[in-house]
Amino acid sequence: MKKILFFLSALAFFALPLFSQTQNPGDREKITLSIDEAVKMALEKNTSVLREQIKLEASERTKKHSWNSISPTANVSGGLTIPDGIADSASPSKYKTSVTGTLALSFSPNLFSSILKARVDYENGLITYEQACSKVEMNVRKAYYGLLYAQENITLQRRNLQTAKEQYEQNLAKYNQGRMSELDVLSAEANYKAKQPDVESAYVTFLNDLEAFVQLIGMEKRYYIEFTGSLDDFPADKAVSLDNIEINSTTLASLKKQLESARAAVLAARFTAYAPSITAQWQHGLTQDKSKNDDWTNSGTISLTAKIPLDGFLPWSTGAGNVDKAKDTIADLELQLADAEKTLKVNTDSGIRKIRQSQSSVKAKRTNVELAERTYEMTLQAYNRGTKDLLSLQTASDKVLAAQASLKSEQRNLINAVLELENTIGVPYGTLLGGK
Repeated sequence: MKKILFFLSALAFFALPLFSQTQNPGDREKITLSIDEAVKMALEKNTSVLREQIKLEASERTKKHSWNSISPTANVSGGLTIPDGIADSASPSKYKTSVTGTLALSFSPNLFSSILKARVDYENGLITYEQACSKVEMNVRKAYYGLLYAQENITLQRRNLQTAKEQYEQNLAKYNQGRMSELDVLSAEANYKAKQPDVESAYVTFLNDLEAFVQLIGMEKRYYIEFTGSLDDFPADKAVSLDNIEINSTTLASLKKQLESARAAVLAARFTAYAPSITAQWQHGLTQDKSKNDDWTNSGTISLTAKIPLDGFLPWSTGAGNVDKAKDTIADLELQLADAEKTLKVNTDSGIRKIRQSQSSVKAKRTNVELAERTYEMTLQAYNRGTKDLLSLQTASDKVLAAQASLKSEQRNLINAVLELENTIGVPYGTLLGGK
């Protein structure tokens, strides 16, 4: 077993320069980035999060100012009257001047519904912002572990290419010695060249994923990134259970807030169609007529007006129609909420089954790794005795790497399944199987 670990460590050592070349550090500053640091950076700089934050701030302002419909209105007006023909008159005594100020205050029952709706909309905005943050965090965690898996895949593809190259060179040497046919040499060469695109594909996949990850977390400066963490952060031997876990689906919470907002809209439509509105106004004016005297004349009025809409009582009126439309919105949202509750139950059960199946697959593939390691150890012993050649030893080592890569791939599937279920039920990431 020690020899196996030594051999695999040697492979990893030779793969390190590959990772450096893949990221092409050059003069870039080196940075070690943990998954929690990546999440923190994304929540501060991700574009979708910042956009939702702007919307939330606007909704908060609307909530704070929702009472402004009762704010008094004030205006001042002035006038100057010049009789016709004044240009021919030497006396300005026919001028008339006036100044008028008005202060009005209106009150409508819609004030209550507008304040209620603004509050509910703001609370729904908080939920939407939480949804955006949760989705971004899930995507960051998926991408982070995906990059760890991509590095494992690069190691495997590079080792497979090296094995194919050595086999081709060994066959070519035997052919030159007259010990192998040309067909076998051509077959080995074709196999070697066929693996080259796989290596290039692994490089390109890693680079593309890395660029997407950098954009996702909002990293402006290009660093040479060293990733920490491991695909083993999510254990396969831990039972998955939602007992004692409070499900807090943001989808359901958002629909409930939308339903509450729709009910406030019905109330507003009813107030508009049926409720009276009251307006109080005070007006004061100053007038000066030069043709009569030089003194200012004061005048003022106070008025109180009540407006009672009657068209709302007509079933075909616009007001009554608006009430019916608002009620239809409530009925539609109630159906959406009921369907969303069923969907949540289905997705939760499906997510648990998916996690358990992936855990079972991880355990099976760990057994495959152990078998491949035992096979390699036996091949190594035979190689030391001279009964196995170097190529057989390399093939056995490749099977170890292939089994490990298959295990890592399934671990990645497990990670994605866990993260998706945690996002669905609205619990903090790391609640089910760790991985924080």
